Amino acid sequence: MATSTPSEEANVTKIEAGSLELEARLPNDEEKAELDKIKDKYKKPAAGTFYLIYVVLNTVMLCVGIITAQDCPINPKIPIYLAVAGAVGIVSKLLPFINYKLQLNVLQWIAYLLYVFEFAWMIAGSVWIYSIYQPNYHPSEGPHCDKTAYLLAFWLLTINYIYIGLTILFTCCILGCLLVCVAKFINFCKSIED
Repeated sequence: MATSTPSEEANVTKIEAGSLELEARLPNDEEKAELDKIKDKYKKPAAGTFYLIYVVLNTVMLCVGIITAQDCPINPKIPIYLAVAGAVGIVSKLLPFINYKLQLNVLQWIAYLLYVFEFAWMIAGSVWIYSIYQPNYHPSEGPHCDKTAYLLAFWLLTINYIYIGLTILFTCCILGCLLVCVAKFINFCKSIED
């Protein structure tokens, strides 16, 4: 049995119920800080919601890619694209949560490498998917691709590009506003000096 200091003993409550004896203790300062961090995360549900949506979408991509692996002879890389993008997406979204507890720099670098791979894989998928836009969906009419797999890949890529475009546009607008403010401030300072 481990020995405890008097301050630790003050935080311990003994509970007896018949022959069962339990000890409950109050959390120490380090544990309270960890609990406060977790509580703060739940106060900001938007980030967690987006991560959950991404994990669900990546899971759907992985499942559809595996299920339709043989159903796209016009370009067999499309189901492979879905499966790999889904698997890498799941790992890259969950890795920061795992690293939050472990605090390993190597996991952070792996996550960064996965993000770069995801971007490169998105470009490769774009070539494979957009190059055969509106493929034949009916197996009886020659080379075809499963409609679910193709449209899922097509729309997820399109939404990704729209998101990237809006992010770049928003960033440019913010930077433009900052530059205008700085220019106005410089002109104001020059007018005061004159």
